[in-house]
Amino acid sequence: MFQFLFVIGLVLAFYGYSAMKNPRVWGDQGRDNVKPENWNGYVVHNGQFFMYSGFFLAALAALDVIFAFNELVYLLILLGGLALLMYPLCHWMHEKEGTWWPWPRSKKKKK
Repeated sequence: MFQFLFVIGLVLAFYGYSAMKNPRVWGDQGRDNVKPENWNGYVVHNGQFFMYSGFFLAALAALDVIFAFNELVYLLILLGGLALLMYPLCHWMHEKEGTWWPWPRSKKKKK
C-alpha cells in the first residue's frame, strides 16, 4: 500500500504544482462555469488543492510504513485532511463566484 499511495501523492503534488505555475495545464475543464476574470485564480486554487493533497497522501504513506495504523483511524485522518484542504478552495469560490461548490451542477429541464 505504501508504494501506491506514495506514487499517487507525488503525482498529485506534481500536477498541482504544474497547474499553479501554468494554468493552461488545467485545460478547459470547468471553464464554462467560472467567470473569465476569475479563471486563473480558480485554477491556481485547484492546483494548490491537488498539490497539498498529494503531499498529504505521500506523508500518510510514509507514516503508514513507520506506524501500524488501524484502518478506521487512517480513514478518518485522510477524510479530515481532505476536508481541511478543501476549505480554502470553497471559501475562495464563495467569494469570487457566489457559490461554494466548484464543480458544475446538472441543470434539470422544467416540464
